[in-house]
Amino acid sequence: MRAYVTVVGTSPEAVFNPLWYLVEVHGWIPEEVYLIWNDGVKNELDRVRELIEGLSRAYGMEIRIHSDESLKVEEAKPDELRDRVFSLLERLAGKEVVVDITPGRKFMSAVLFGAAASSNAEITYLHLSDWRDYVGKLLFEVPMSKQRLFTGRELLGRPSHIFQRWRRRESPGSFTVTREELMAILDSLYIDGTTEFGVSLRSLPIGSASLGERASFHLEDFVKIPEEHGGHGMVKEALIAGGMVSFKNWNELVKKVFALLESGRPLYIGFDTNALLMRIPSRVLEEKAFYRGGSLIFDSVYSDEVALELGRMVNKKLPYKSSLGIYSNAPTPKARLASLGQVELEKLRSRGAERTSSGKDHSGDTKIALDYKAFAEEKDANVMVITFDDRAYAEMKALRGSGLVPFRLEWEFSFGRTFEGSWEALRDTLYVLAATLGELNFASYKLYGVWHGKNSEDWEREKIRLVGFEYGRIFRVLSEG
Repeated sequence: MRAYVTVVGTSPEAVFNPLWYLVEVHGWIPEEVYLIWNDGVKNELDRVRELIEGLSRAYGMEIRIHSDESLKVEEAKPDELRDRVFSLLERLAGKEVVVDITPGRKFMSAVLFGAAASSNAEITYLHLSDWRDYVGKLLFEVPMSKQRLFTGRELLGRPSHIFQRWRRRESPGSFTVTREELMAILDSLYIDGTTEFGVSLRSLPIGSASLGERASFHLEDFVKIPEEHGGHGMVKEALIAGGMVSFKNWNELVKKVFALLESGRPLYIGFDTNALLMRIPSRVLEEKAFYRGGSLIFDSVYSDEVALELGRMVNKKLPYKSSLGIYSNAPTPKARLASLGQVELEKLRSRGAERTSSGKDHSGDTKIALDYKAFAEEKDANVMVITFDDRAYAEMKALRGSGLVPFRLEWEFSFGRTFEGSWEALRDTLYVLAATLGELNFASYKLYGVWHGKNSEDWEREKIRLVGFEYGRIFRVLSEG
């Protein structure tokens, strides 16, 4: 019989993730889980129970959870915790026992460590680097390069006898997953030792990706993509929008934001249409420097003309031709990119971005510049508008002095180059490539960004079709979590 013992702390994920790691990576599934808790973590205890029950269903194994009053302790009485743990391990003597010390207060971990060390139990600790970035995340939502499970071999210098099992593969399946859930695929490849893999559109090579402490993407010198998939230009835009391409003047942008805040005037950030297409709002919202006490240090605004331009772009379709297969009458590659831009706009709206319109009888870049100028004057504020386009930048620069402050981002891009970034940037780049090209092959899997029946809600929720994945149980756990 296999038993797992741990304490419940203020982070349910810290309790659950080490167990999931053992189950998925090592194939070690306990029959019983013992959760030691106190009155301060009742809500967290309920959440942990839910997660373990979901794990049990996803893996088709019955895991009995013990968390009754006999496992309740008072936090102010470490001797009580010690007695409970030692007594529990005595009862479990002769069984295959793992004691995990990842969650809980330091003294709790110390007590569990001492108890495991003095018994024949295995001991584990799941180390998470950059943990502040991943608080509240489940195991397969976090880059596996940021996680390492320490066992008795490292912690006690004694060999482990229970982690020699193999990871079990399921029959390859088809799944509809979200952009963020694509991290589970990168994690699985990493666990299986596949740290380098090709990326292509069917048999047409695009590049290759590598997974280490950080991720990298090598782009082919020459990329040949059919026009119905967007051509090689769409590959360039996808790498920028996905986040693998860095900006030469990003630090200058950050400094400019703080300089404008020092003026004492309110600060709003706005975006040109092309900045939305390149998913720049996401990059801005992910910039740690822009937060104080968990809140953004500026507000945001969007031009009415930007929203209208996106709406016009997103409705363009390919011709109705049987030779196009699933792409017949489907959104054009540019329309797919515009759908990503609409998601970015919705992110801004959900965070309270204000809408502005000058009411002027213009269109395009001129109208966008006038919209933001009118807002700056109305609010007596500085409005920094981020753009890529030279013409749009020139239009807005001509109106500066009214509070309108245009900023043109400059990227570092060339074919044949290797780009480095976070695992999240590679995950998002794979998503954008699949969503805009329509489909993508990488490693042994295939992603479909377009399929019969895909609707606007699928675009809004950043859903994509995955084919050939052998570990569908991971998605079942994530969906329950």
